Amino acid sequence: MSEIVDIAMCMNRVQFIGALAAINSIVRNAEHPQEIFFHFVVGVGESPEFLQSIREYFPDPGFRYEIKEFGPNPLLEDYIRAGQAFTYATSESQVLNFSRYYLAEIYPSLRKVIYLDADLVVRADVADLFHLGSLEGHVLAAVSDGTFDSWEEYTKKDSRHLRHIESKQLTFNNGVFVTDVSKWREQGVLEKLEGWIKIHRQALEDFYFGTQSIMNLAFYRDFQQLPAAWNVQPMGWYDDIPEETIRNGKILHWAGRRKPWLADGLYKEYWIDYAVGQEPG
Repeated sequence: MSEIVDIAMCMNRVQFIGALAAINSIVRNAEHPQEIFFHFVVGVGESPEFLQSIREYFPDPGFRYEIKEFGPNPLLEDYIRAGQAFTYATSESQVLNFSRYYLAEIYPSLRKVIYLDADLVVRADVADLFHLGSLEGHVLAAVSDGTFDSWEEYTKKDSRHLRHIESKQLTFNNGVFVTDVSKWREQGVLEKLEGWIKIHRQALEDFYFGTQSIMNLAFYRDFQQLPAAWNVQPMGWYDDIPEETIRNGKILHWAGRRKPWLADGLYKEYWIDYAVGQEPG
């Protein structure tokens, strides 16, 4: 019996070129692309442009999709404005970065779903990831990217908000994860995330700004660990990632500034085969 593989992606206009390549990679490498259902989230007023791109580059898609727009609530708007001095990303990009927290509200009928950033390509059957993320009693499954020890240079040493953190505990990259958003509603996950936003808003220098830190604190010691090949990153930061690691990667993720469609992008040769639409820089 076939099973729908739900995939959520959140991006603003400047990331459309990456999202189109990601979609192309997912569909090309899926054994049953007709079982894929994309749930896209874009900025306010950006859905017509993205819909046009989908229709132009995937005229006979063979997969299902829907597009919804997201704008920040007052809490998020204030937090992003205050944190702008601590990040290189634009406020428009940050709004869509944080929109992943609100998937249960944007798409209330969703249950188990794969979340994917727009700056990646999938080189294996995404259904395998869907089944790997069995959750095992957790709400979220993701690839570990180290431990909280790596936060040391980004955190205030005497922060009372982080006293419960054990440096040996695993962290994860939140650009690729499997979750059951119905459990977010049941277990008040959004309330936890927004709780950490409120804490951080009053102490912005205590730890680094962005979706990564908030999600890792909200899911502290509470995620299923996925195999490393399902999120090889940060390919937008480091130019010395071992070739074998990249070659064996099932998802290649350009977390960082140097996206593969930009003039100074890294590892373009692994991305260009899936590019559609405008020419990369």
